[in-house]
Amino acid sequence: MSKLKQVPNGTETPVQAVPDDRSADTLLAQAAAQADRRQIIKDIIVSHYTSGATHKLKLVDVAERAGITRQALDRYYSEFKPYIAGKKDVTDLVDGTAAKAKVETQATINATEVKWKARLDQVLVEQEKEIAKAINSHVSTLMNNDIAMFESNQLRKTLEKQTRHAVELTKKNALLELELASSFQREAPLQSASNRDKIIYDVDIEQLCIHYQRTKNLDDFEDAKEAELVTIREKFARFATMPDVHVVLFADRYISRFSQFASRYITSPEETCLIIRLPLFSRTEINNFIKHIPSNFKKSLHVPYMPMEAERKAQRVFIYQRNALPEQEIQAADNADAPSMTWGLDEIVSFKVQVGD
Repeated sequence: MSKLKQVPNGTETPVQAVPDDRSADTLLAQAAAQADRRQIIKDIIVSHYTSGATHKLKLVDVAERAGITRQALDRYYSEFKPYIAGKKDVTDLVDGTAAKAKVETQATINATEVKWKARLDQVLVEQEKEIAKAINSHVSTLMNNDIAMFESNQLRKTLEKQTRHAVELTKKNALLELELASSFQREAPLQSASNRDKIIYDVDIEQLCIHYQRTKNLDDFEDAKEAELVTIREKFARFATMPDVHVVLFADRYISRFSQFASRYITSPEETCLIIRLPLFSRTEINNFIKHIPSNFKKSLHVPYMPMEAERKAQRVFIYQRNALPEQEIQAADNADAPSMTWGLDEIVSFKVQVGD
């Protein structure tokens, strides 16, 4: 409707509406620019988390690299803030199995780096206490202060060097196992499609054993294991719309290395394969995990087998020689329920493990 304007003589005259200067082309251009900006922000976040960088990603840095202000990022692109802060899984921002696999692998590598750095720091703190105790027990109060200081410093340097070296070797070993399990992802251009479409989800039993040996608390061990499995279960949703997804469950009996199984497993070229370490032993526990797998996914269970108790014991000592498993966990693994197709599985594979494998 036209607006009316009051004139001095009391009559009203119509005022023409002011046309909007924005054309349809302008609006489309603005929408396209905003979409491009969103993609730029996505690329910045994903690039950070796949680069192996250990420092935190800051909002102000993302805004600067995206060419916008911090306020604009807050106002127009606030949905990205949880991803920038690391509170949401950055894998949700990428499309395609290969890209998701790359992000998942780098996140696992980053977590391993952080885990071993924390372990190194803890060992050094404990070593400081041991050094002080050793010095106090060996340095006589009658010794000359200068001699005592020199010898204690020499002892400290030697022990610190040995401790750092041992922890670094352990860390490198863990990373090498991880690299072996995920090498197909970094070499994807040179490998077949079956290897590129393979995503590995591990449960860090070794780290749980380290914590258990310090606390001797079996409840903490079980709770931590369950928490890692819940995290894996929550990742199924992102593959729900993909065709031909195959979930390969490795029924861990602690007699073979999951990293070797995962790296050697060859999947069909038509499948997206999710290989999962499953350290569960009762029918109830396994069924509770399987029920969270989408019904359209193919599900197979691979069970390692070693007939002799003495062989299983020797194998566990070999694999877990630095930090032993809880005895109750070993008993549960040896007395695990025999799997059945009635559990909702499409395939059950049992394979023999060689000693030392």
